[in-house]
Amino acid sequence: MVSAPCFKIETFGAVDGPSIRLVFFLQGCPLRCLYCHNPESWKFKKEKLISVEEVINLYQKNKSFYKNGGITLSGGEPLIHQEFCLELAKQCYLNKISLALDTSGVTFNERFFKKLIKYKPLFLIDIKHINKNKHQMICGVKEQRELSLIKFLEKNHLYYWVRQVIIPTLTDNKDDLFLLKKFIKKLKYLKRFELLPYHKLGVKKYQQLKIKYLLKNIKEPTKSYMSKLIKYFNV
Repeated sequence: MVSAPCFKIETFGAVDGPSIRLVFFLQGCPLRCLYCHNPESWKFKKEKLISVEEVINLYQKNKSFYKNGGITLSGGEPLIHQEFCLELAKQCYLNKISLALDTSGVTFNERFFKKLIKYKPLFLIDIKHINKNKHQMICGVKEQRELSLIKFLEKNHLYYWVRQVIIPTLTDNKDDLFLLKKFIKKLKYLKRFELLPYHKLGVKKYQQLKIKYLLKNIKEPTKSYMSKLIKYFNV
């Protein structure tokens, strides 16, 4: 029985893919994003395991509720659990269940992803930063594997979503936004592009875990500012 560590289950996911979804947050992540709102997911723990069979059964119990939605794997970084993700993707495909994978793309390698895309999951991809150096500063990794994943999906003619978190002074530089817009405009199979406002909802978790929160002086973007950026990207 293939299983993975799961630290949270959300039964009414309204922002985790198309329509209403059953969302499983898997434990473990190689990144340390400054704005992460799930720091409890960082360390790899095996206390609470969930199997592919349990995921499918939980969905089937409320199938009518999720008929226009499906299942989403989030985290942490769900795709570090490759065997679990591959088996779940297979079972979702066989049972005609929409599966979305919320990923940073940090685990991307063609060999595994060629197997995964056979089952046609929807990828929800986070672009941490379009600038390489700032990418490393924000999440601790210089390699922009999310961009490699996007190019791979384009090459294989598969639809996907892209998200960018707007953090004032960190991801909203005028030149960086121009480069991001230029990159986005070239994509043929991008189904949806989202600009997400930075928020501080996870700050209390940092305090409880005794982790220093480095963005405490950064203000959340206003609704009017976000509207202005959305208009700029024409999304």
